[in-house]
Amino acid sequence: MDNRDTEGQGEIHGDVPAVPALEEGARVAVAHDAPTDWSMLPLVADDRDSAVMRLWRLLRHEPALMVSAGYILLSLLGLWSSYFFYLRFKLSILDYLQVSDFLVAGLRDPAYALILACGVLIAVLVGWPDTVRRRNPAKVEALRARHWGWRVLFTHSRWTSWELAGMRPLTGLTIAVCAFMALGAASYAMTKAERIRDAGAGLPVRVHLAGDAAPLAGEARLLGSSSAFVFLWWPQQRRAEAVPISAVRRLQSVGVPVRAAPAKADTPAAAP
Repeated sequence: MDNRDTEGQGEIHGDVPAVPALEEGARVAVAHDAPTDWSMLPLVADDRDSAVMRLWRLLRHEPALMVSAGYILLSLLGLWSSYFFYLRFKLSILDYLQVSDFLVAGLRDPAYALILACGVLIAVLVGWPDTVRRRNPAKVEALRARHWGWRVLFTHSRWTSWELAGMRPLTGLTIAVCAFMALGAASYAMTKAERIRDAGAGLPVRVHLAGDAAPLAGEARLLGSSSAFVFLWWPQQRRAEAVPISAVRRLQSVGVPVRAAPAKADTPAAAP
């Protein structure tokens, strides 16, 4: 029997398919038999040369840069949120901060860690269907053919696949987390400032200046401090001020009123 080459099919030996056809069938079988990768991290083949992966490789080779990068990120977050917080009190906070204040500005409130965690969780959940689709294309198509619920979950959309922004998935996820963190920190700082300014929240203190025997009249709200200034809000005068630490003798917190214990009902005396 003559062996002939058929166009598009390769070499045929008798009734045995060509080797390329066997390899293609084997790949399809392996794709269907391989376990499904349900990972939520968008680390797929498209991310191998992304800017985030290149930066991560650089940080892994130079661990000292991680500390520097962490300080820079915390400083930027602290400056960003502090600016919006003191903006509600008409204080230009950047004019009162020293270099040492930049490094600890992001560590003053643990809410920023919660904002970061929420940003990562939301971004990962929104992009998870596209991540699974990229990791398991054959499995996802099989699931979509089974039930309409899978078709809805794994619908290809430009809004959840980062194609609308033209970025790699890992780069898009990182930018989305940073944007959520910036907006969340600014919103949190402004809400906190408005509660102190308009609702009387915050820590009430009495201010003793150096050289004065008695404290200043009225109660102030402690907004924060830096290495050289104490920031106060006077609700009666509706004004904020930055007082040099060298001019402050003492800050005394107003005592918390003690709750009165509930009166106990008189129990009748036991009969003799």
